[in-house]
Amino acid sequence: MQPTLVVLEGSGSFELPVAGTLATIGLPFAIVNPRSIRDFARAVGRFRVLEYAPADLLAHFGELVHPEPRPLPDDVINKLKDLRIRRDDVVQMLLLEKSRLAEAPALLRKDLQRHISFLEQSVVSLNQEFNRTVRFSAAWR
Repeated sequence: MQPTLVVLEGSGSFELPVAGTLATIGLPFAIVNPRSIRDFARAVGRFRVLEYAPADLLAHFGELVHPEPRPLPDDVINKLKDLRIRRDDVVQMLLLEKSRLAEAPALLRKDLQRHISFLEQSVVSLNQEFNRTVRFSAAWR
């Protein structure tokens, strides 16, 4: 059974890749202000947020409050899909190059190390662009 809504706490950065991934696979999500979660915990008698596991608290919040999902525009979703596919491809190349490095003769190791460094930087750049795309979308605001 597919979830009807995924509730994320807006911490500032950790929810960005999750929200973007949810958007690319078509799952509705709502990013909620942390203050709302703390107020909710108090309202249901959980004065310390630690009395709930964070996921349980967010699930309970979603069940009772029904925050409004903020769908991303199609053009943003398409960009996120392209970035995710490219990232997956680069990660696959990185894994291949790292496995080659273990067996490579000394003559090739420097070249492989250079390529691995390039691919690692590419993954970082793709992650940053993915997060920026989510952050600057209308749903985030």
